[in-house]
Amino acid sequence: MLLAACGDQFADPADFDGEPRCGAEKYYELLGKRESVLNSIDLPKTARVLHPNDVITMDFSPDRLTIDIDTSGLISSVTCR
Repeated sequence: MLLAACGDQFADPADFDGEPRCGAEKYYELLGKRESVLNSIDLPKTARVLHPNDVITMDFSPDRLTIDIDTSGLISSVTCR
């Protein structure tokens, strides 16, 4: 029951209409740069920065900015998920 209170309006990816809502396009310029550039940027409160081998939830949220860091410490992807 507790988890239902935390539910996202798009908890089921099949309900997603295909329109990203997290503003990832504003951060595309970060691709290929070192993770340390994130220290000088105000990211949305719901954003997450993921590193290799991080344990994460598999819920889908088109409103959540997700930034992936590769094993070299470079930003490898900026997506809404």
